[in-house]
Amino acid sequence: MLEILRYLPIDNRCRVRRVCKTWNRIVSDNSLWRHVDLLEYRLDLRTMWKFVRTHFSPCLLTMKIQGYAQAGNHKRWRALLSDSMLKELAACCPNLWLLHLHDCRTNNLSFESLPPSITCLKIVSTIWRPRWIKDKQKHLAKLEHLTLDKSVRVDAYDLEDIAFWKNLKRLSLMGCSRIGKTHVETFAYNFTELELLNLSGTNINHSALHDIAHYLKKLKELYLAGIQSVNDEIVACIAEGLPVLNKLDLSYCEFVSLEGLESLCDSRLAVLIFKHFPALSEKDVQGFRTSFPANFILII
Repeated sequence: MLEILRYLPIDNRCRVRRVCKTWNRIVSDNSLWRHVDLLEYRLDLRTMWKFVRTHFSPCLLTMKIQGYAQAGNHKRWRALLSDSMLKELAACCPNLWLLHLHDCRTNNLSFESLPPSITCLKIVSTIWRPRWIKDKQKHLAKLEHLTLDKSVRVDAYDLEDIAFWKNLKRLSLMGCSRIGKTHVETFAYNFTELELLNLSGTNINHSALHDIAHYLKKLKELYLAGIQSVNDEIVACIAEGLPVLNKLDLSYCEFVSLEGLESLCDSRLAVLIFKHFPALSEKDVQGFRTSFPANFILII
């Protein structure tokens, strides 16, 4: 029964517990509530409270929820989270390591209310309160993975705050349009342990890209899609400066040529993505592939 119930969506899981006492007992088994994905649903604060108190336990490991920050009509906006609810979540779920907030607001929340057990925090398409984490970083001392994709208002001052987590291994700032110019230099010098960096859709310049290649020697994945400052010189700098780079995304980088990509041939690169590249003949593509090992993956 437990194996079958794992395939049910969250809402159906909650419904079938009404069948009888036996089903209620089975659905309440903690093994069914280790990974909770609520991204398909928009719950209000009252429902979230009920959900936390009914189903969550120390077995909960990951939680994903969606709010109303960009619901359209402001009158329809309802609070999804509160400081007290997050503190309750921290108290009853001490093993929670991933929290994913989508389309939420941080202006009514305190950073210190987040569960301190989190090692992976994803805040996506969210209205970010400037300097939300200033002087509060010690609260998430175990943080290793931070994602702020498409979050509004993330800027250079926030990068200075993020730089506190010097042991951060994965950082994604995709679509954070206020990140530009020399702002990346703020953390390139600090994040020597970084293994994944996603800056796609930002406005960083040549100097920042050079710093990435110079300081982030442990970087294995780098995403630079849509960055206009990326050119053949930068590609060569990346190839020479990042010895363990395994995956590189140069999609929509219009100033990179096929000749520039050939500087990657002597690297350890296993996956190269350059979608929306100028028209290439099949002969050009095949000739480029032969410069890499047989297991090399090219995505165009």
